[in-house]
Amino acid sequence: MQYRNLGRTGLKVSALSFGCMRLPKIPGKENIVDQESSLKLFRRANELGINYFDSAYLYDNGDSERVIGRFLKQVGREKIIIQTKNPVSHDWWPIPSDKTTKKLWWDSLEEELKRLGTNYIDVYLFHSTFLISFRKLVKGPKGLMDEAKKAKRQGLIHHIGISCHDTPENIINILEMSRGAIEIIVIQYNLLDRKNESVIEYCKRKGVGVAVMGPIGGGRLISPSEIYQKATGAKSTAEAAIRFVLSNPGVSTAMSGMNSIEQIEENTATVSREEPLTKEEREQIDKIQKKNSELLNLYCTGCNYCMPCPNGVNIPGNFTALNLLKVHGLPELGQKTYERLDRGKAKYCKNCGQCIGKCPQHIDIPRRLKEVKETFEKL
Repeated sequence: MQYRNLGRTGLKVSALSFGCMRLPKIPGKENIVDQESSLKLFRRANELGINYFDSAYLYDNGDSERVIGRFLKQVGREKIIIQTKNPVSHDWWPIPSDKTTKKLWWDSLEEELKRLGTNYIDVYLFHSTFLISFRKLVKGPKGLMDEAKKAKRQGLIHHIGISCHDTPENIINILEMSRGAIEIIVIQYNLLDRKNESVIEYCKRKGVGVAVMGPIGGGRLISPSEIYQKATGAKSTAEAAIRFVLSNPGVSTAMSGMNSIEQIEENTATVSREEPLTKEEREQIDKIQKKNSELLNLYCTGCNYCMPCPNGVNIPGNFTALNLLKVHGLPELGQKTYERLDRGKAKYCKNCGQCIGKCPQHIDIPRRLKEVKETFEKL
């Protein structure tokens, strides 16, 4: 297992970390975590060198943190680095009206410490932070950042961070506004989504640790891709995806939600390689993605100017499926994406012509929808 510095925190974290958002469930009871199965996964992951576990107040109705708490008792608190998240700044979580946000933040922290069975949390994040919520809720007068700093002084949390899905420009703005208080950031980055590379470079310069969520594209890059496997010599697309993420020198760890011993063993073998990608392999991926970018503009950029369709066809959705197949070389994922469109599939196009002329890329939409139909209906 490789270990990397988590920014300027002084923590050494495994290059692969365990994302505990979707733990195994009890068969027939899909809302209840199978704690014994989860513990087996945690133990095997730790045996193979994984020391960084990520959770949140909201994951699995709190069971994610509870089972981690059981795990800590088995292996010893000092051997595991815990990262979890306070829900108060989450963009969609309703804040109860009977409590101030400050009181709710502290109540949430105390509840998480109790669930985890520990007297401190290594890395504590503001969950799903956007610039607008950061300004109003976290950074504003008497905001929650002051409470996080107070908890840090008391030793209840050791390092402060955020998870964020905002634009790269807004993420950098948040980091600058924090004036160094934010030491760790969790962002999305993978083979299919490289927009945060500017954020990662900024963090590298400023000493901010970067934990990457979705390194295999939320499961999309599990699907076989001859293009990426051939470019990297990887046995699977997931292997190529993880190696790609870790080849960025600004990334501290890749967070993966793993639901089987086999996944854990495959992923830990991948990250144990001394060099995630050679210079030549990285250059090959860059060439592929430059070509992909040109093809994506040819097929569709997802601007939605063609919508709505009077016949209910999801035009951008159909083109996304085609892109996954023809541009990214992910046929299984392309087929699944097409099937999920249901009544929005290309085969329901009546060639009415109302979308003609609306595409800024000058795509012949009816002809391209016919291509989508012919492509997927015969697979």
